[in-house]
Amino acid sequence: MAALPLTFVDRKLIDTPVVGPDGAVFYTLTSTHGFRGRKVTTIMAASGLVGIINWREDHFIINGVERKWDQIRARSGGIFSSEREWNWDGRPYTLKYHHSNKELLATPNFNSVAGTVRFTTYDTHLFHENERAVLYLPSQMQDEIERMFLLMAILQTEMHRQDKQRGARNAGAIAAASA
Repeated sequence: MAALPLTFVDRKLIDTPVVGPDGAVFYTLTSTHGFRGRKVTTIMAASGLVGIINWREDHFIINGVERKWDQIRARSGGIFSSEREWNWDGRPYTLKYHHSNKELLATPNFNSVAGTVRFTTYDTHLFHENERAVLYLPSQMQDEIERMFLLMAILQTEMHRQDKQRGARNAGAIAAASA
């Protein structure tokens, strides 16, 4: 079962083109920012489908349909688990990090011919080229709305992880400075 690798051109995942193996642009992500950080990310698919992530209002809009995150996302896997279930129109997926948060898997919780979507995070290296973030979409996954929804859920999950990581680093730096 082959997967289509879509590469995020830039490290800033919410402000970059996402290209296929031949360099064709599949998605264009643009974001607005304010004093308090991210505001809105707009995702334009090559097909013309538009997805919007409103970071301040905590909702997604796909093809004009708006859903609050608390309506489509739930904790799963126990109280201390990072596992989340995202559901759009009766298609629930469990999103969970693996390999020390370097890979995020979106596994369908329904009878799906497509299978699992995989996302590898941007990885910086000191002595050789950095590894770009890549989204691997199963070739059987042809529904554009489902693909857009999973891209948005993965982006929200990854940005939340990055925010927590940044906060922990900043807290460590403040503690070290005050010691």
